Amino acid sequence: MSEPRDDKRPAAGSDARKATAELGERIARAQAQRPALAEAERMRQGDMSGLSRGFRLASEFTAAIFVGAGLGYIVDMVLPTRPWGLIVLLLLGFAAGVLNVVRATAEMNAASAVPPETPALRDDEDD
Repeated sequence: MSEPRDDKRPAAGSDARKATAELGERIARAQAQRPALAEAERMRQGDMSGLSRGFRLASEFTAAIFVGAGLGYIVDMVLPTRPWGLIVLLLLGFAAGVLNVVRATAEMNAASAVPPETPALRDDEDD
């Protein structure tokens, strides 16, 4: 991948200038390759597989439900509202989970680019 290092120092004079010029060329080549590698890495990171999307949505949904249930349980322990705090906050956690899933899905759909060869569909109102 990279050239082996040369631990020997050049003698002063023209050899030093030659080594400096070679070093400058190697740095320029590495800097020229950097944007292409960064773009390839960004594209690889930005493209989520279906399994990773599913795990993200499932974890957001279940986390919201568990947080709601946990807060409801704590409210019931502190206040004398034995089942109602848990029931109400569990339902609020469920609603928050659905909202989180809808938001995350919209975010993922907006982040995925539409292929350029995809034809535009006619709208019902266009008739």
